[in-house]
Amino acid sequence: MPKKAVSAQSIVESALFSAFKNGMGETSLADIAQDLGIKKASLYNYFAGKEEILAALCSYCSDFYARVNLFEQEIFTKINSTNSEKLFKKSVDSYIKSHENEPLFQIYTLVQSEKYFDKNFLDICEAQRQKIFDQAFLFFKIASAQTKGSAQKSDEELRLHSHFFADGILSRLDFYIAQKKETIRRNPECDAGSLFALPSDEKQIAGITSFAVEILKHVI
Repeated sequence: MPKKAVSAQSIVESALFSAFKNGMGETSLADIAQDLGIKKASLYNYFAGKEEILAALCSYCSDFYARVNLFEQEIFTKINSTNSEKLFKKSVDSYIKSHENEPLFQIYTLVQSEKYFDKNFLDICEAQRQKIFDQAFLFFKIASAQTKGSAQKSDEELRLHSHFFADGILSRLDFYIAQKKETIRRNPECDAGSLFALPSDEKQIAGITSFAVEILKHVI
């Protein structure tokens, strides 16, 4: 196996690849070194041991997910009485599809599996759910205010819809990604490049966006 450029980040990325395939508990220094095409002893030039690598991996996942948004900031300046449904649907579609790509696909599956064993990963999940709730609440508040001919919803009503939306989107995303992961499990001979070139399940994504739009319709 050809050697990869070795750095602290490449070690963490190889740890992610191994943990994605085998789980955190089954990931060894030998697995990480093999993926990098180096000797296991070389890892100690960057990390004191496996626990330090896995801690760095957790930080890597947290930092990456901190940059993942359901709505880009510019969306909130574009919402008006005629385009809110289109903007909402497009953003949800993009958010779901972003989880199909590397490294977010691996990060998502790792975080979801490890949240039951490590509070740090649970915190990543909770932070992302809170972000979805906050962004949905802001979108709903602006869209409700822009809608003509209807009473503006109270903040309490908007919060209820935002909680329902956040929980619903995450449960549907989890099911969607679980199906993708099962495809990978049943095709272990595929390499990452071919796996992540698989087309999106447009029918299932359409169902997710329809769910999202139905909640929006209760707001506007």
